[in-house]
Amino acid sequence: MAKVVMIDVRMKAFCTLLLTSLSIAQIFTCAASQQVQSKTIPILERSITISVKEEKLPGVLNKIAQQGGFSFSYNSSIISESETVTLDVVGKTVREVLNTIFKGSKKYKERNNYLILTQAPPPPKVETTIVVISGYVEDQKTGNKIADASVYNKNTLSSAVTDQFGFYKIKFDKKDSAASLSISKKDYRDTLVTITAPGNQYLTISISPIGKDSVMVQASSMNSPDSTIQQEDIVNFPYGSEANVQNISDTLYRDIQISFLPFLGSNGRLSGNVINDYSINMLGGYSLGTRKIELGFFFNVDRGDVSFLQVAGFGNLVGGDIYGVQGAGFFNLNRGEVKAAQFAGFTNTNLGEARGVQVSGFANANMRSADGVLVAGFGNFTNGPSYGVQVAGFSNIQIGNYKGSQIAGFTNMATENISGSQISMFYNYARNVRGTQIGIINYADSLGGVPIGLVSFVKSGYHKIEASADEIFYTNLAFRTGVRQFYNILSAGIQPQQINDSLNVWTFGYGIGTAPRLTKWLYLNFDLTSQHVEKGSFTKELSLLNKLYAGFDFQIAKKFSITMGATLNGYLTKTTFTDYPDLFINYQPKIIHEETFSNNVNLKMWWGAKVGLRFL
Repeated sequence: MAKVVMIDVRMKAFCTLLLTSLSIAQIFTCAASQQVQSKTIPILERSITISVKEEKLPGVLNKIAQQGGFSFSYNSSIISESETVTLDVVGKTVREVLNTIFKGSKKYKERNNYLILTQAPPPPKVETTIVVISGYVEDQKTGNKIADASVYNKNTLSSAVTDQFGFYKIKFDKKDSAASLSISKKDYRDTLVTITAPGNQYLTISISPIGKDSVMVQASSMNSPDSTIQQEDIVNFPYGSEANVQNISDTLYRDIQISFLPFLGSNGRLSGNVINDYSINMLGGYSLGTRKIELGFFFNVDRGDVSFLQVAGFGNLVGGDIYGVQGAGFFNLNRGEVKAAQFAGFTNTNLGEARGVQVSGFANANMRSADGVLVAGFGNFTNGPSYGVQVAGFSNIQIGNYKGSQIAGFTNMATENISGSQISMFYNYARNVRGTQIGIINYADSLGGVPIGLVSFVKSGYHKIEASADEIFYTNLAFRTGVRQFYNILSAGIQPQQINDSLNVWTFGYGIGTAPRLTKWLYLNFDLTSQHVEKGSFTKELSLLNKLYAGFDFQIAKKFSITMGATLNGYLTKTTFTDYPDLFINYQPKIIHEETFSNNVNLKMWWGAKVGLRFL
């Protein structure tokens, strides 16, 4: 029997110890929670749940301080020892509880972990013009405080954004406007609150949520509870994450904005929601749009449309359309349609369609069509069907059809059809050209005009490989490329009877020609070629054989023809050089003209002939 008693005593002791340990742990957990809250949450924003009835005010303050994990500091003369308080609040902030107790008669200031209470100044006179409204914005359904909500006065452009705890504080001049506040938050209904009582006020405002898929927001007010406005499509744009830009769908208007930097000016934090007639920005400005003139000594940023003059020392960035004139020392960048003359020291870039004049020191880049005159120190790029004139120091690149001319220092490229001319110092490319290509190298699938250059290749044009013999070189090979109206000739030839390591005589050259059609199977040929005649490896002196050929091209089959005709030859040499090859071995033509010029250049002329076969 004694053993049973001993076991029971031990069990009771163990349970007592366990309960004591749990209680201590709970106390430490609560204390730790309060300590964490005191470090992370401001005193006035800490959550309080308290229920008292007719308790003395000092005792109530002690309970609030204990639950909030802080201490009050105040002069005992401002707290009545006999005043009683009745409260029943759940999950309210310290600020809200104190406002309920003191009704604005006390001011609060945090310092370390102390909340200092002082006597508030007497209520302002009714005729005062400064109004201070503070409080919380909360969800009408859940009662949760809403962070990053916009609270503003449309007439004065005074504004505030609720902090992470949903608290706001806003000042405005009552004499300039009706005392009213607009509250906006993305995915919530716009709400208008009219202030009827004079002076400073503490005001908690409830706003109601709307569906995520809604495209309309309702502006609720006392006068027009059913009025609606279209919600603006928020885009990825500089300062697009600003709360007022995200929240406010209303468009505000002002005659003039004067700013030092974005949001630091006459329109304040609402500058991104205001369209101005005139905007003067010292370093930079930000606005919803400009209707007349915008001047920025460094940069201008507009979310929406701009007209009629926008000038910046460094750059302009426009999210909407622009009309008129746009100038910048470095760049212009626009999202929407551009109907303007653009001037930039470095680049003009348009993501939408452009119509007008573009002049830049480096490049003009248009992500869609661009109609008008484009002039760039380096290059023009257009990504859509366009028309006009493109002039660039280096390159013009056109994606899509183009009606007009391209002029570049190095290359022109058009991926589709071009109705006009391409002129460059080196290379022109287009799919189908109705005009002229002028460059060292030209390429086109089809060409309605004439290509002029060292090598011109037209896919559907004139291509011939020619094997021929004349009175000097019995073995010649040439490639003709271009169109029949005008083609290039690359040629080479050799005298087979003089082939050896040191005395072989050979030639290479270049020429141009035309082949007008006489009948379905007969063409005329007029060629002008110039060939350098070599002896051995290379003759490092003037040895130039020039030929003017006139003959016929008989089209025997689709890709085979025979050519024959006469040549007028002119051979230029230096009288001071003696190691020229002997051109005439088996045939000695009659020299019809010979002349030596003052610079020791000798010219011999004679008649000759050529016969050849052509393929392709």
